[in-house]
Amino acid sequence: MNERDKVNMNPRLPYLREKTAKLTASPGVYIMRRKDSSIIYIGKAKNLHNRVSSYFRENPDHTPKVAAMVSNVYDYDFIVTDSEFEALLLECSLIKQHKPKYNILLKDDKGYHYIRISDEEYPRITNEKNTKQSGKYLGPYTSGAITKEAVNEANRVFMLPTCHRRFPQDIGKGRPCLNYHIKQCMGVCRGRISAEDYRKTVDEAVEFIRSGSAQSVERMEADMNKAAEELDFEKAAILRDRITP
Repeated sequence: MNERDKVNMNPRLPYLREKTAKLTASPGVYIMRRKDSSIIYIGKAKNLHNRVSSYFRENPDHTPKVAAMVSNVYDYDFIVTDSEFEALLLECSLIKQHKPKYNILLKDDKGYHYIRISDEEYPRITNEKNTKQSGKYLGPYTSGAITKEAVNEANRVFMLPTCHRRFPQDIGKGRPCLNYHIKQCMGVCRGRISAEDYRKTVDEAVEFIRSGSAQSVERMEADMNKAAEELDFEKAAILRDRITP
């Protein structure tokens, strides 16, 4: 029996297709269930309508494992999120909580990705494919593209260094790189930022990733206004540069 036949044997396909035709195009998480309501698969999507529709189309080209999963779907739930990255975080949390059968079976079909916070004196935030190096990790996540985007955004917003210099060893050695001059790096190499203040900024960047950019920007705006009211214009300017792309 080929994959198309496996899918078409599911008597719920007409209902599932009709339901999915009305599904939102927003990002979110979808939760596939058996007839007894048990969860068999959890996934995330940039566009829920397009992603869920791909499972129930008339001429599927699924892998055998995906076809087997679809043939067992009786219904599904979905949760709309504000962004694809928030959907990724929710997907990860729900998978850890429910441990769906087909998430485990499909694990071998795709690699997992992590966000690493190194354990250096001046920590770096990077996108990784494994947890072999020392440090703290967020994840695992199923999308390397999204974790890379999250890391890049956090490094840009908080002006963290992304160069190959090592700190504190290379502080004061050589001129600041281009990123410093275009306000995409705080300039640790100039020696004007303490390790304590730097680590505090990294902690804020990690919270930025965990909570979603919208909440973090709102918090930074409040801190910026407070700093301005207290006439701490240097701090207010730093926060302003973080908020403004």
